[in-house]
Formats: sequence, structure tokens, C-alpha cells
Amino acid sequence: MPETQSVLVIDDDPVVAEILETIFAGEVRVTSTRSGPDGIAAAVAGAPDLILLDVRMPDMDGYETLKLLKASSETEDIPVIFLTAKTETEDEFMGLELGAIDYISKPIIPRIVKMRIHNHLLLKKNRDQLANMSMIDGLTGIANRRRFDDYLDQEFRRGARNEYPVSLLMLDIDEFKIYNDSFGHQKGDECLKAVAVEIKGHSRRPSDLVARYGGEEFAVILPDTPLGAAEMLAEKIRAGVEGLGLAHADASAGAFVTLSIGAACTEDGAAGLADLIEAADKCLYRAKETGRNRVVISLET
Repeated sequence: MPETQSVLVIDDDPVVAEILETIFAGEVRVTSTRSGPDGIAAAVAGAPDLILLDVRMPDMDGYETLKLLKASSETEDIPVIFLTAKTETEDEFMGLELGAIDYISKPIIPRIVKMRIHNHLLLKKNRDQLANMSMIDGLTGIANRRRFDDYLDQEFRRGARNEYPVSLLMLDIDEFKIYNDSFGHQKGDECLKAVAVEIKGHSRRPSDLVARYGGEEFAVILPDTPLGAAEMLAEKIRAGVEGLGLAHADASAGAFVTLSIGAACTEDGAAGLADLIEAADKCLYRAKETGRNRVVISLET
């Protein structure tokens, strides 16, 4: 069943949202706020597909609200349509210059509004599909390095703002070069895909992200997850990959393909994003150094 798209109405007049709810009758999820600051907070929390923003509101008008929406990395890509009773060219130019994609004039004409919103939602859906394709690793079907970088930055900022820990797992297939040399690159690709599926299978929350970091290395981003919980998940992943029983007779860590895993968390002293990645990398290196096929967590970062 396709996911319902969402529209956020930021307007001090509640009638606008009520009209839109009637127009779309469940086809589109409509939420609303009555001020610029509340609208910005709702956009950050709910990531709507489209925002309808009233130009004239008390305290913070639509222009100022749009400036703040476009200044935030979390909301800058959400398309915004201005709602206005004014039709002067200068007002339209100012809104478009700030980043609005369209104007809808009040009073609302339901058939016209429905069609215009429908068209913008369709464009947004197509853009999202293209963006998602550019974020997927072609071999394994999981997130690629670009998606990893973007998502970790997003969740690191969100964790800092909401005061919750973000954990990071760095995972590497042990002695994968030997595996490739022994069985060939086609078998190596099959191994990478099987390991990716196994790791992904342990990621149960929508907010968790499994990515191919590069080569035979993977990463798991775990928002709102303390180090202890991350360690338990890492151990389940390690055991799961070993349990696949992929023969690797030439490996020093055992008869099967195994993973070494490093785990770090923002609550354990990582002061910045680079510190978190470095801490997880150091733990991964220690796991390799001390025998492979094990999980090492950061005690001090």
C-alpha cells in the first residue's frame, strides 16, 4: 500500500486546513499550525511533503517563516506554497525569490487548489524517488556512503538538540581479500550481499540505518541508542553473520565468514561527528588487532 503524502498548513486561520481536509478526504494527510514558530517545529518533527504557508500572520509573517525554513538543513528541501489574499507582482516576486514554488490566492477555489497541490505532490514524489535511487548501493541494495554521511550528520544534530545518544557501529568482513582470492569476485559479491541482508535483518527500527561504508566495510547508525544497547545489537549481528555458514577455510578467525565490529556512542565522550566516527574506527581496528570475529566498544573517546 503506497505511503500517504502529507501537507502542513501554517496559517492563523483554521478554516484553510479544514477546507483542505475536506478536499482531499484522506488521500493526503493534512496537519496544521497557527504560527510561524509552531509551523517550523512541526516541519522539523514531521517532515511533510509540502507546506502551505500564509503570508500574513501575527508575530512572524510568512516571509520570515520561509527564510527560517530555508536556512535549516532539516527543512530547506520541503517545497513551500504561499497562501495569500494579495496578488501584487512584487509580493509574488519576493516569495519566489525566498524559495517558494508557487502562490495560491485566497479565497480558495477547491477544484483549482486540489489540482495544483496534487501536481506539486507528484513532482515531490518523483524527486524523492530519484534521490532515493542515488542513495542506494547498487550491489547490496542498502544505503550507500553518501546516504550514510547525510543521515549521520542529520541524526547527530538531532541527538544534540534533543539530548539523546547516537551510537555508531563500524563493521568489516574479516580477511575479505583472501576470500576473493580463494573463491573469485563473483562469490565475493554474493558474500557481500548475504552479509548486508543479515545486518539489515537485525535493524528493527525505522530510524536505524544500515549502509555500505566502502568495499567490505559496513556501518549501522543507531539514533537514541546508548552504548550498551548498541553493543548487544552488534553481538547479535556478529553471531548472525558467523551463523550464515559461508565457508572461508583460509581465514584465521574460523572456518566461516565473520565480522569484526567497533562500536562508539556520543554519550561516551565523542565531542563531534568526526570524533564519533574516529572512535568507532579505532574500536574496529582493535577488534581486528585482537583476533577478529569480535565486538569492541569505546570506553574512552
